Amino acid sequence: MEYSLEEYLEVLKTITVSGGLILGSFEGKVVNNPKESDLPSNKIIDNSSTAHTILDDLIQEISLEILLARIGKNIQPKVEENTPRVKLFSEDEKLDLFFHLDPLDGTWAYLNGSPDYTVGAAISIGTNFLVSAIYFPAYDKLYSAIKSKGVRVETGLKSSIEFERKPKPAFLFCEKRCKEFIPIVHQMGLSHYDLSKSAHNTMISVAEGKLAMQMYHLASSHDFGIPQVILEEAGGVCTDLNGEPVTYQADFKRIPYFFAFYDSSIAEEFFNKYNQKFSSL
Repeated sequence: MEYSLEEYLEVLKTITVSGGLILGSFEGKVVNNPKESDLPSNKIIDNSSTAHTILDDLIQEISLEILLARIGKNIQPKVEENTPRVKLFSEDEKLDLFFHLDPLDGTWAYLNGSPDYTVGAAISIGTNFLVSAIYFPAYDKLYSAIKSKGVRVETGLKSSIEFERKPKPAFLFCEKRCKEFIPIVHQMGLSHYDLSKSAHNTMISVAEGKLAMQMYHLASSHDFGIPQVILEEAGGVCTDLNGEPVTYQADFKRIPYFFAFYDSSIAEEFFNKYNQKFSSL
């Protein structure tokens, strides 16, 4: 690894804050330019699955320009959009250093005037996510984490903010394409959080204890791998449907089921009830 994780984090911070400045400047001034979804047609349940703006592409291009200048071409971009600067990086398949980017997570929220949109980026060695940063432009809050070094929060101008994690989480959950599990979480005393949250927003909410858990079917790595480092460093737990740690394949294709829990006790309660339900069938 040519650079330290701290050095990678500084690059990610520059990328996410720069993208956030663009989003803040153009809020309310762009329109939806829908793209084709990579989801099966029977899994596209709302317009957020295909939401896309010119800013998604612009922020990705600027981010890749920063990455090229700071890190060089020997890193593989695993990014959401197909933009020209992707081709500037090495195509050596032996490289195990990856850059992950979501230039606008919560595009539908952004287009509809909600402040809960983000720019997120991460670095992984192989499929192991090690460092990430997520910036909320409307709140001027930058969340970041390095594996085994905890969570940091600051403003875009680098003033530190205390990371606030509730001692006990709210009795709320979010889900997307996981309605079959709702009876189980209702047994746990959890209520559905009605407002639609983007993936990064949901994961940060679980990390802070504003939600107890989230469930997501067909989760992408840029949606959940990026915030996963932050949630786990906060004390949260991410699992697959078997209750095992989430693992990504080499091509970072979608995870069949992605669960995020405030802590291990909530994960244990969920899977105990899940196993009881299906062992009795």
